Amino acid sequence: MIEWLFFLLPVAALSGWLLARKHYKHNPRLQGSAVSPDYFQGLNYLLNEQPDKAIEVFVRLLEVNSETVETHFALANLFRRRGEIDRAIRIHQNLIARPNLPVAQRTQALVELGLDYMNAGVLDRAEQLFLDVLNKPSPPTEAFQQLLRIYQQEKAWPKAIEMAQKVQSQSQENMGALIAQFYCEMAEQQLKSSNNNVAILLKSAHFHDHNCVRATLLEAKLHMQAGNFRKASKSLLRIEKQDHRFLQEALPLLLDCYLQMNNLKVFNNWLDALLVEYPNMTSARLMLTHVIQLQQGSQAAQDYLYPQLQKHPSVEGLHRLISLGEQSNPMLVPLIKGVTDTLVRRGYRYTCKSCGFAGKSMHWQCPGCKQWGSVQPTEIHLSSLETLLESSK
Repeated sequence: MIEWLFFLLPVAALSGWLLARKHYKHNPRLQGSAVSPDYFQGLNYLLNEQPDKAIEVFVRLLEVNSETVETHFALANLFRRRGEIDRAIRIHQNLIARPNLPVAQRTQALVELGLDYMNAGVLDRAEQLFLDVLNKPSPPTEAFQQLLRIYQQEKAWPKAIEMAQKVQSQSQENMGALIAQFYCEMAEQQLKSSNNNVAILLKSAHFHDHNCVRATLLEAKLHMQAGNFRKASKSLLRIEKQDHRFLQEALPLLLDCYLQMNNLKVFNNWLDALLVEYPNMTSARLMLTHVIQLQQGSQAAQDYLYPQLQKHPSVEGLHRLISLGEQSNPMLVPLIKGVTDTLVRRGYRYTCKSCGFAGKSMHWQCPGCKQWGSVQPTEIHLSSLETLLESSK
């Protein structure tokens, strides 16, 4: 990006020179005014890869010729990219202070100044500037987007919802999935303190995104807190249609529900049918192993899992099989168990489909790219062994 900005500076300078030349051509009285040689000196520094000297020249030039507004913007943007936020702020403030600055450029300067403050971490000033921009005629979409970013950082979810709706109306971009996540954030806060508004918030989340798995999980937890395990299980079973990859998150809750209803046989049959539909779903296979162990004992669970792993090998399945065994071999079994313990402990179970972030716990907002709902559960199969072994060294 910095290289592009270095390219934009001479382009802005040359554009200003050409416009000035055209202006002078139609105004003979101004033809005696020469274009400052500092432009060409600055261009020469840029071409010779001396950006610091080029910046000094352009700053000096801007102090003399305040009409080069685009060069102001390019230079301030360069300062911000270099981390020199104070200098970027000073340039944008000087632009805003000019009484004859056109409305469009004044609005742009306000947005750029807001970005400066955001980079400096002064969110309250940035917020006020973007709110001021919204009061201008035809405010740019970027002002709404930056306010949305601020409200997410501040966890001001009602304001974030309002701003996301405005971004949607401005850009025609579907923000439903994002808005649903904000309602889920509010619902989780309510779930920890009181259950008064949780159902209403989750209903709003499903209204904006009927495939919101997070809202369905929270809905099930709400029913479980109320002791209504039948409704909770019904909610959790809907996740298969929403996105079957997230069933991994629902299985432990489903186990609790069926245990409370004293109906493990129904759960067993459902898991059997699920594995017919999704034969590579390791989490379902391990849950079925656990259910068999609860109903028939460890030996029956081991007898079930061993042939399953021959067809569908997985690290977690191997780890579970060893845990179920008698461990009669004093050398081999502990060694294998130690390796699988390490692999399971270090294995990443969640991956962001947008940026590739991988982690061990679920994040509804990706810590890497900050997108909502982009992190998905993944299974650990034997194909991952080499990578996991390397990371354990």
